Amino acid sequence: MSLVDVLLNSDVDEILAEKTEEYDVERLSKVLGEKFVLTLKSIPAKRYSEIQTTAINIKGKSKNIDLYKMQMLTLNEGIKEPNLADTNLLKKFNATTPFDMYEKLFLAGEITDIANKISALSGYSEEEKQQNIEEIKKMRG
Repeated sequence: MSLVDVLLNSDVDEILAEKTEEYDVERLSKVLGEKFVLTLKSIPAKRYSEIQTTAINIKGKSKNIDLYKMQMLTLNEGIKEPNLADTNLLKKFNATTPFDMYEKLFLAGEITDIANKISALSGYSEEEKQQNIEEIKKMRG
């Protein structure tokens, strides 16, 4: 059977289904005395590319990747639940944007871990991530 036949006989909904995964923020679970579990989701290819492009700063001949911006945008698109942009929640934490909320709620390492999990759900492997880091280093050099 050819791959085209396999695809024709497949469950399209299953192939196109959004990939999700639960992520326990252990520190917050301990602090709150209740499981603090995020539901993370994959980011569609086009949107992921837009996030990467948005994080590139070009000044003259030099290019810089704003890793913080890329991680914040990744969290913004990839955290499905809970809704950390809830207006009551933002008010309670004195945050004006979801980015402020992520910064107040998560430690730097947690932000990186969550962004990495979302990237993996979106189809990026550790090897591809390393290649991207090498490309970034070349751009900075």
